[in-house]
Amino acid sequence: MTPDMLRTAGLCLLLLAGQGWGASADGGWRLRIEGDQIFMFGEPGFGGGIRIPWEVVIEFEVGQGRFQIGSGSARWLEGEETVSRPAGWFSCRQVEGTYLDSGLSLHATPRVRFAGFPVAGELRDGRVLLQPGYEPPGNYLAVTYECVTENPVADNWFAVAERGKQILGKRQDAETNAEGDRRAARVREVASLPPAAELDLPLQDGWAFTRRTTDGISSVSYELSRLP
Repeated sequence: MTPDMLRTAGLCLLLLAGQGWGASADGGWRLRIEGDQIFMFGEPGFGGGIRIPWEVVIEFEVGQGRFQIGSGSARWLEGEETVSRPAGWFSCRQVEGTYLDSGLSLHATPRVRFAGFPVAGELRDGRVLLQPGYEPPGNYLAVTYECVTENPVADNWFAVAERGKQILGKRQDAETNAEGDRRAARVREVASLPPAAELDLPLQDGWAFTRRTTDGISSVSYELSRLP
């Protein structure tokens, strides 16, 4: 066999391998992204807030080795928890409230900016690139919560928490009040939900990945599976 014939045979094998992978990827896929977010008034080590679990689900179709169509949904889940650091200092709970979005429209909380959204995609070398169909500031969950304490030592904490919020540029707005030993903060806050931008992951049934922030404020788990 001549060198030219060998090169042609090798190219044909590569093409057949690519076609085989593309065909094996055909069908429905689901990417489940689960996590939780702590909405905190104050510092990670000294403050009060709530932990809210959430879920984002992206489903898409692959046909003839090509990305066909995709869609996503996002929602908060049951199981809200009070967060107090140090333990027992603050009693926090989610309350009804409103917030203004970037277009100055008023919305009730809790609210996910995009409960449903389109998803574009591309297959490339055994991987899938998913692109949510929205622009910055992306998707987010907006909540209103209230933290109360009757510990007199916490009096100075409100000034520290306000200052920390301004320095860190948190996406929150707080109203505080004092009545005797009772101190209360009513906080409106926004936290981003994934995917914030393009996702690049292996197109493998059962692929999973978990990420947690070092301060314990949030955690995110990804799991990709075929649809039955």
